[in-house]
Amino acid sequence: MPPSAPPDDGVSGASAAPLRVAVVTDVGVYREGLAASLSTRSETEVVATAGCLAEALDLLQHARPDVLLLDLGLPGAGEVVRAAREARPETKVVALAVSDTEQGVLACAEAGVWGYVTRDASVDDLVGRLLAVARGELTCAPAITASLFRHVGELAARRGPPADAPALTPREREVLALVSEGLSNKEIARQLSIRVSTVKNHVHNLLEKLNVPRRGAAAARLRPDDRGAPSLPVA
Repeated sequence: MPPSAPPDDGVSGASAAPLRVAVVTDVGVYREGLAASLSTRSETEVVATAGCLAEALDLLQHARPDVLLLDLGLPGAGEVVRAAREARPETKVVALAVSDTEQGVLACAEAGVWGYVTRDASVDDLVGRLLAVARGELTCAPAITASLFRHVGELAARRGPPADAPALTPREREVLALVSEGLSNKEIARQLSIRVSTVKNHVHNLLEKLNVPRRGAAAARLRPDDRGAPSLPVA
């Protein structure tokens, strides 16, 4: 399907212009069916389709879609995502027919796409996802959201503390770990066999080093799964 000319930006109508969509998959029947379905909707306008890498790269420049529906199984799909992000960042890439599992969604996130559409999605679901992505939103199941947060946390843990992270003394690390458990100054003093005034000094130093106003904010600097070892360097 040849690309249509981009809309004239000079005058906007009373209603919002339809979302300019391109469909990229090497499965011809699937490609044509999606294009036909989206063309019947007032919210979307199919401006181009492509069945191979070269066509996909060409339509990014000439059709200038708002959203590109991409089959990640297409040979060279990763190159299409990179080209969209580098050469035309205003085009948001949405992955097609993704398995709504932790592995499937993480693969999409790692590929750099803006959103995904599951295998069992209806046309209404598809249009809703496209409009959400165009607004800069991503909707997914709560379990998938949780897995994404876990994955990001694991990556951060492997990366280690930033180069400019404040260095804590071994005793400050001990105090911070106990603060994170909700212990009071008296309880910390009793557990570490030190004076309450000494605990207060340590807490004061921690707040200054971490540049936070309260104990709770200081405790948040500890990884939730590793309360005994702050993700901060030792002085």
